[in-house]
Amino acid sequence: MSYNVKKKSVEPKNRGYLPDFCTGEVFLRVLLVIQLIAIVFALVSYKGGGIYIHIALISVFMLWVGLCVAGILCGLKRLGCMQTALATTIQSIAVTLVVTLLVTLLGIGLEASMKINPVVQGWGYLLARNLLISVILIGLALRYFYLQYESKLILEVQAQARLQALQARIRPHFLFNSMNTIASLTHDQPDLAEQSIENLSDLFRASLAAESSVSLKQELELTRSYVDLESLRLGDRFSVDWTIPTPVPDVSLPALTLQPLVENAIYHGVEPMYEGGLVQIAARRVDNNIEITIVNPVLEDRSVQHREGNQMAIDNIRERLHIAFGGSATMQISEVDELFTVTLVLPVNLGEDEK
Repeated sequence: MSYNVKKKSVEPKNRGYLPDFCTGEVFLRVLLVIQLIAIVFALVSYKGGGIYIHIALISVFMLWVGLCVAGILCGLKRLGCMQTALATTIQSIAVTLVVTLLVTLLGIGLEASMKINPVVQGWGYLLARNLLISVILIGLALRYFYLQYESKLILEVQAQARLQALQARIRPHFLFNSMNTIASLTHDQPDLAEQSIENLSDLFRASLAAESSVSLKQELELTRSYVDLESLRLGDRFSVDWTIPTPVPDVSLPALTLQPLVENAIYHGVEPMYEGGLVQIAARRVDNNIEITIVNPVLEDRSVQHREGNQMAIDNIRERLHIAFGGSATMQISEVDELFTVTLVLPVNLGEDEK
């Protein structure tokens, strides 16, 4: 069984720090900020006359400049022209100056033709003033976007470091039992012992991939390897029922998410029972999520049940899911009629045809 992992790189390939102005949310925010700046600037520069006309003219001017700049920067980003922070800064300033120059010349011409607000200063003064204001505003905006971008990177690095620390704490309890099982099979069933060693190596390879993200299919294959090992150790006392859709939904999740839960189901549920028990592992698609349930029996008399490590593993996995998915993934536990159930709800990776 091959178990390939894909590393999550915190450092993005695209170092352009501007937001995507093509999205509706960002566009509306830009529109609101431009309008607020226009009103403030109009009130500060008001020297008499029609206040509403003065505010309207400045608002129209700034909106034309701001929206044109946002639209051009959106196009440049979509074309891949902003791959570095330096390129983003230079192009943003250049676009802002060119658009300001053109809109200023257009505004001077319209004011002169409509005689709304006769120009009392020279064209050179107006051009220099507007260009200077544009440079100051775009400089402040770029500084804000860059600091926000750097802050987001720092938070992602910290989250990945926390995820790595949490994942490194996942220590399979079956290690020594599995090695003893393999040792007992070496002479009588060498082929089975060899397969068990391969499964065990896959498990530890995954456990060392502390920063990795895997597909649900890979995680299920890993979990099956672990189940095979435990089946050798527990024999007829242990059975598992798989209910997995075909094909397996496209879901990415932190490595070693399901395996520790199945390990808990066996270690804290099946193993303490004299007659053993059944572990049920099921997955089903629910809208844009995949729901995974792991059910195991529990003893009515908890005094003979393994206690240590169960809650720690559950808390560990819950925190790792929160770091990886935020609020879009959940994990719930319940116990009804001597059955312990863990339910995971993970978002499905949607393709373009599903969005």
